Amino acid sequence: MTLKNAVIAVAIPFALATSAIADEIMTSAQPAGKTLTVDSVSIADDGWLVVHAIVDGAPVVPASIGHAAVKAGTTKNVVVELSEPVEAGSKVLTMLHVDKGTIGEYEFPGDDHPVMQGDKPIVQPLSIK
Repeated sequence: MTLKNAVIAVAIPFALATSAIADEIMTSAQPAGKTLTVDSVSIADDGWLVVHAIVDGAPVVPASIGHAAVKAGTTKNVVVELSEPVEAGSKVLTMLHVDKGTIGEYEFPGDDHPVMQGDKPIVQPLSIK
């Protein structure tokens, strides 16, 4: 085996192993206000981090109170501007959505459906302190 072939033989499995991104949202408690900062978002393809209000213990969907575009890969400190302030003691639900319709335009309900893991959307609750 030549050196070139050996390098290729090692590089291809490494590239394939590292290209898979696990869809995930990492959150920590946030202060009340009109913006939230999510610690980390990992997503396989470009998409959206969406924030849904929680009322009487249930998420309000399909309506959202904010969203931010996220690029494929892992993004830290994702800031989401909210359409209404969140109050101390409340919770919201963060959810990943695809960007499949008009790229760069959040369309849900519509083409920008939730990212699913099996039959469940990728979500993470977030407490407001």
